[in-house]
Amino acid sequence: MAEWRVAVVSHDAGRATAAAMAELVAAAPRLGVELVMAADEAALHGGAPDGFATVTAAELAGADLCLVFGGDGTILRALGRLVGTGVPTLGVNFGTVGFLAALPREGWLDGLAAMLAGDHRVVDLLTVEAHVNGARHCAVNDVVLSRVAPRHVLQLQYEVAGVTVGSMSCDGLVVASPTGSTAYNLSCGGPVVEWHAEVLVLNFIAPHSLGFRPLVLRPDHVITARNVSPSQQAEVVVDGQPVGRLGGGDEVRIVGGTQRARLMVRGEGSFYENVEEKLFDRRDAR
Repeated sequence: MAEWRVAVVSHDAGRATAAAMAELVAAAPRLGVELVMAADEAALHGGAPDGFATVTAAELAGADLCLVFGGDGTILRALGRLVGTGVPTLGVNFGTVGFLAALPREGWLDGLAAMLAGDHRVVDLLTVEAHVNGARHCAVNDVVLSRVAPRHVLQLQYEVAGVTVGSMSCDGLVVASPTGSTAYNLSCGGPVVEWHAEVLVLNFIAPHSLGFRPLVLRPDHVITARNVSPSQQAEVVVDGQPVGRLGGGDEVRIVGGTQRARLMVRGEGSFYENVEEKLFDRRDAR
């Protein structure tokens, strides 16, 4: 009898992915797993491969684990899809950086066997909520305000916990979770934040300022960003997906999310190992 019900998500239906899935199917009896995939994932592969049962999107919440063959973008998509369900996501790095992946492409099956046998821990990841145009959106990585017209800067006024902090001419604004601190925030010179930290990072994209530094904030303090540009619109982007636009005078409220995403990792030091190996690329220095 299967001990784990494992839902599989992949970046594509290429040869490497197909080979990995075939390995997984062959090892399933030994690992004690039942394999499932959602209908949209099955469609990506031209139908569920032999050894997989097809389930509805709602039935994914009944899985014990979501196993991802892909890079950080695919892992992020799975995390976002399963926010609030309690189902942890485990990544096998079939991408480039794979910061969120616990298992490398080489030897992933042995690593999976060890993790299913108990060599793992689950990290509850803080999310970010954006309230815009009467709708609420949840991000695992970040909420971004970006300019729409490429040749015109944005003028954004921002408040934290009801206090007006200032106004900034910029290309955009990023509010990142600890998970998202190593994404867009990092490329804008923001701090790297450990996954367990209960904080958000407020950062600007190309700020026209010599004095601004990214702010590390409490997740319960509401961040209000208002577009005060004379004619420029701002697009609100949640984990890479546009969800609305702000005209002149419009605002978005951003706060720490009430729901969590769950990431399965190997051990206590996984975050620091990933920073060392995947951000600093010091694997050969050990």
